[in-house]
Amino acid sequence: MSALRALALLAVLALALAACGGGDGGGSGSGDAALTATAATATEPAARPRPCQAPDAPAAADWPSANHDLAGGRAASASGITAANVKTLERAWAYELPGGGQFGIAATTPVIRDGVVYLGDLRTNVHAIDLRTGNRRWMVEVDEWVYGPSGVAVRGGCVYANRAGRAIAAYRAADGERLWSTDILANGGLVNFQPVVAGDTVLAATSSLSIPGARGTLYGLDAVTGDVRWSFDTIVSADLWGHPEINSGGGAWHPPAVDLAAGVAYWGISNPYPFPGVAGWPNGASRPGDNRWTDSILAVGIDDGELRWGRQHVAHDIFDRDAVLTGIATLADGRTVVISTGKMGRVIGLDPDGAALWDTPVGIHQNDDLESFEGRLEVMPGAAGGVVTPIAVAGGTVYVSVVNAPTVYDSPEHTEGSTSLGVHPSQLVAIDAASGEVVWEAELPGDGFGGATVVNDLVFTSVITGLILALDRATGEIVWRHQAPGGINGWPAVAGDTLVVPVGFGDPGVLYALRLPSP
Repeated sequence: MSALRALALLAVLALALAACGGGDGGGSGSGDAALTATAATATEPAARPRPCQAPDAPAAADWPSANHDLAGGRAASASGITAANVKTLERAWAYELPGGGQFGIAATTPVIRDGVVYLGDLRTNVHAIDLRTGNRRWMVEVDEWVYGPSGVAVRGGCVYANRAGRAIAAYRAADGERLWSTDILANGGLVNFQPVVAGDTVLAATSSLSIPGARGTLYGLDAVTGDVRWSFDTIVSADLWGHPEINSGGGAWHPPAVDLAAGVAYWGISNPYPFPGVAGWPNGASRPGDNRWTDSILAVGIDDGELRWGRQHVAHDIFDRDAVLTGIATLADGRTVVISTGKMGRVIGLDPDGAALWDTPVGIHQNDDLESFEGRLEVMPGAAGGVVTPIAVAGGTVYVSVVNAPTVYDSPEHTEGSTSLGVHPSQLVAIDAASGEVVWEAELPGDGFGGATVVNDLVFTSVITGLILALDRATGEIVWRHQAPGGINGWPAVAGDTLVVPVGFGDPGVLYALRLPSP
C-alpha cells in the first residue's frame, strides 16, 4: 500500500470507524513495572551480539508463526473453541496500545508461544504479554512509524521484528534485549512486513511504495547472526523500465507460504508504480513492457534465494492489482496446491511447479481488465479492494475475505485515484482447493479487513467497525457476533481457549482477548 493511497483510504476509514467509539479503558497490564529495552537507530550495531538458541518445537495449542504454520494455513485445530461453545466467549483482558495514528496501531497478527503473546505494533514497538492475565512482561520501544502490515516472528528464544521500517532485529524472548539489527534497505523502499523463520533463515522483504527508484527486495537472514544470506531483486529491469526517476515497484507485504521439506518459499509480489500514470505518461507509459516480476507469485529457494519459477498474473498493471497473498493446500489424496491471490480479485491454484490449475474470480469486477483508458473511470476491485488480508487454508478449502471498494481515476495520468469504502458489502468466500469451485459465499456487514482464520468448525473474520464474526465453516452462516472496543484492520491468533484480536483503531487501540469460561 503506497503512502498516498493509504492516506486516501484512511480518511474514509476514519468516517467508518466513528461509529465504533473509543477504547473500553482496558488496562495495559503491569504498566510502569514492565522492563523496557532502550531503542537505538536501526543501523546501530547491537552491543555484545549473542546467538539465538536452537529451534524448539511449539506446543500444539500455540500460534507459532504469523499465519500459524509456515504453509500459511491460519487454522487452529488444537483450540477448544467450536460452534457449540463460541457464544460463551467473554472478554478476558485488553492490553492497551496507545499512540495510534491514521493507520491505527495494530495491522498484524500476534504470535503466541509458551503462554506469551508477542506483538509488533505500527510504531515497530515490540510487546511481550502474558496470555492468561494480559499483563506486560516487557516492551521494546522503537517508536518509528510504518504503514503496515508489520509484526514479529519467534524462534528458539528470539523474537524477530520489523525495526523502524528499515531493518529486521532480533530480541531475546526472555527480556527484550536486542541481539542484532540488520538494515535491509539496499534497494530503497521500506519494510512493511511481518517476518517468518523457516529453518534457520529469517525471511523478510521490503516494498517499494511510490518512491522513485525503489525496488522491492526479498531477503533471507541468518537467524543466529542476522547476516544477509541472500537477497532477491523482484524487478527484472536494471533501470526500472527506463525511468528510475519516476518508476518503482515490487517487493512483498505479507509473509510467503513455505514448503520447508522442498526448501521453497512462495512469495506474493506487489504492483508497479506509478498507476495509472503521471502527467505526460498516461496508462503507465513511463514503464513499458510487462513490468516483471510485479503482480506475480515467485517460488524462491529458502537457503539460496534462487528463483525456481515465477508466474505473472497481471502484466503492465495500471490499477494496483498486486498478488501479495499465498498459501499451500494439501488435498486428501496428498497432492499440493499453491494458492495465490491479492487485489486483482482472483484466487489462483497452481501446482508446485507453477502450472495454473484453476483461476477463480471473487468479488465485483468493473473495468479492471482494461489495458488503457481515457477520461474519468471507476474501477473494481479498487486500490483497497479484492483480497487484501490473509487467507486461510484448511481441509482442502481456501477461505478469503473480499473487499468491494471502488477506486475512481480522473484520468490515465491521475496518480493512485480516490478509493471509497462502505459502498458495497464485503464477502467471505470458501473455495474448493482441488477444483477452484466456490463452495459458499457469505455477505459481511461492512468492509472486511479482518482476513480469515479457521478454528475447528468455524471461520473467524471481522469488519473495520470492530465487529468480530464467526461463520459456520461448512455453510458460511454467521453464528456469532461480538463488538470489539474499536475498529479492526489486523488478524487474530488463537491459543487453546483464547482468541486474541488486534484492535488497532480506538482510544487507545488494544490487543483484545476473548476466552471460553472456565469449566
